[in-house]
Amino acid sequence: MPYDVLQWPESVYPGEVEAECAEAHAILAVLIGELRRRGPSPEGYQVKTLGKQHSGLWQINLRFRGRQIRVLYAPYEQSIVLFRIHKKSSPQEQERAYQLAARRKREYEVRRGNHEHHRRPRTLH
Repeated sequence: MPYDVLQWPESVYPGEVEAECAEAHAILAVLIGELRRRGPSPEGYQVKTLGKQHSGLWQINLRFRGRQIRVLYAPYEQSIVLFRIHKKSSPQEQERAYQLAARRKREYEVRRGNHEHHRRPRTLH
């Protein structure tokens, strides 16, 4: 059964990707297709659950042209929501990315709890 791959907010993909790691757009499109087909732990990808300290986020690390791209997301039943996609950088920048993704995840969950009053996040195709 295929999964819906969503994003929160709408600026995550392709907006933030284009701004921060445009060269990785193609491999991210392949990853999104794999998430859709195989779920939150697609074969062949390094998946890491970040635990309670990072609000239950999951992370996939991609390598592209010597750079590491990190995708922060969370599964919800038959949906997978992308919260942040960025290049790996300094520990301080990485911590800011985790904090931003955790904040976005909380916002998404609040809106999801009140879904009849809010738009559903855009599905990626």
